[in-house]
Amino acid sequence: MKRHIKWVFSPPSIKLNVLIVCEVIVLLTVSLGTLFIYARATLVKEAKMDAEQRLEGTVQRVDNILLGVEQASGNIYHDLLEHLDQPEQMQEYCHRLVQCNHNINGCAIAFKPGFFPSPDSLFRVYVRRDELKGMVSSPKFGHIPYTEQPWFRNTMQSGKATWMYPFQEQEEERVISFCLPITDKNGECVGVMAADLSVELLSQISLATKPTPNSYSVLLDKNGMFLIHPDKDKLLSHSVLTLADKLGSPSLKRAGEAVLSGGSGDLSFKLDGETWYIFYKPFLRNEIKGRTKYRHHWHIGTVYPKSDVFNEYNHHVIHVIVIIIVALLAFYIFSRYAIRKQLRPLRRLTESAYSIAEGNYATTIPDTERDDEVGMFQQNFKRMQETLLADIEKKNQLTSTLDERREKLRKAHEQIQEDDRVQTTFLHNVTNRMIPPSEAIYGSVTLLCDNYQHISRQEADKEVALIKEQSETILDLLSRKFDASYRSEAGKEEQS
Repeated sequence: MKRHIKWVFSPPSIKLNVLIVCEVIVLLTVSLGTLFIYARATLVKEAKMDAEQRLEGTVQRVDNILLGVEQASGNIYHDLLEHLDQPEQMQEYCHRLVQCNHNINGCAIAFKPGFFPSPDSLFRVYVRRDELKGMVSSPKFGHIPYTEQPWFRNTMQSGKATWMYPFQEQEEERVISFCLPITDKNGECVGVMAADLSVELLSQISLATKPTPNSYSVLLDKNGMFLIHPDKDKLLSHSVLTLADKLGSPSLKRAGEAVLSGGSGDLSFKLDGETWYIFYKPFLRNEIKGRTKYRHHWHIGTVYPKSDVFNEYNHHVIHVIVIIIVALLAFYIFSRYAIRKQLRPLRRLTESAYSIAEGNYATTIPDTERDDEVGMFQQNFKRMQETLLADIEKKNQLTSTLDERREKLRKAHEQIQEDDRVQTTFLHNVTNRMIPPSEAIYGSVTLLCDNYQHISRQEADKEVALIKEQSETILDLLSRKFDASYRSEAGKEEQS
């Protein structure tokens, strides 16, 4: 029986335990889910703020480098204007400019044809940091004459200081140049001084401080060419739009178009199966007194892989999930133990109820000192069992009394039936024995009545004597009948 009781009782306790754990899971899922949603939104917001701050910091670092080149070039430039009649000093100026700023990769000073007397009426000097070429008199700078190259021709035509890409040999390092027009005392533009800044060096400086392990900064010119990029092979050789077409990434192309539109903001794109975020804005130089009013039309952005933005968040989510699972297992074990302990009195009451249901009404129900609902239930159940036991005892007594009385009634009924049978038999016998005397009396009376005038006295006396004799016989039978009935009634009274 106990095995059956345990099988019947255990599933409800397990069901209750699982129900409690499920309710806790639902509560945790709702609360933690809401918390994670707000945490994710907050993380994205903070990531945007951090990206904007770092983007602004990158702008400042790049602009400081450009400003340093511009100021160093300006310092040399003003001294150079005082010695335009000394071509032998041009190499020294180039050398001094390269030495005074470690970010300047090279310096070129070129004049329009015929400004200085020379065999071919061309004059150019070029000094590199890693190599001193000295004074050069050559009709070409590389394979194209320097007078036809954009850095010289455009500056001569505009007469304004500007940043541009000089012509470079395929094997030369990629540079951008700050070009200053050289004017004589009459204000005529007679030459150009160009300070070269290596875009690879610019990228290294700008990428030195990365906000996340896999993030990087990019700087694009108005055509989408990379001036800053972690891959030096892409510097001044790839446009972001042509690169997107080459990689087959429409989302990257849309991002490039958004950056080149001149606005600011953030968006995502897919590249190599991974999601990236780019925070972008126009590259605006700081306005400093004495600085040329020149706008680059460049665009700068900070690129984050999604994994970097949400990496720590995802790790925290995994840790929280693991902690929740462990906590739920511990809670399940603890609640299982607590529920079994709390339901132990109910288990005992269940065993007692099964025992009582099988007829063991005297089953002992222990007392309890608990004052909670379970304790009250156990006390009331015990009182109910005691009341039931008392009622059953009374019922058993009444049943015993009724059984005794029923037995007496049965015996009395049998006696009555026996007496009735005896009386019936007796009456039958008496009746049978009374028939002849009655018939004899009837015959004598009939004879006397019919022949009382003609019958003799002797015959009448004889008939009267016969009537008397038969009457005495009948009276004797009736007397014995009455005596038998009296003795039967007396015996019944004695038995009762």
